[in-house]
Amino acid sequence: MSELEHEVGILRAENLKLRNEVARLSQQTQHSQPQLNAAKKYIEHVIGTIKHDGHLGTIQTDWILPYLEKTLAAIGGDR
Repeated sequence: MSELEHEVGILRAENLKLRNEVARLSQQTQHSQPQLNAAKKYIEHVIGTIKHDGHLGTIQTDWILPYLEKTLAAIGGDR
């Protein structure tokens, strides 16, 4: 086997590893998407409640609102 053939074999093996990793990450993303969507809805609800009522029950929330909005933006929320 020539050196070139050896290098081609190594590249093919690396390509296969990368394709397998992409497939694994794609599957992991699909599995996590419902959980992420649920988190977005919950955060959006909390933000809406805070903006409407100014609090969450007996909890003052003016300090947490910016963090919730940044978190929602970071995970791809609509706000």
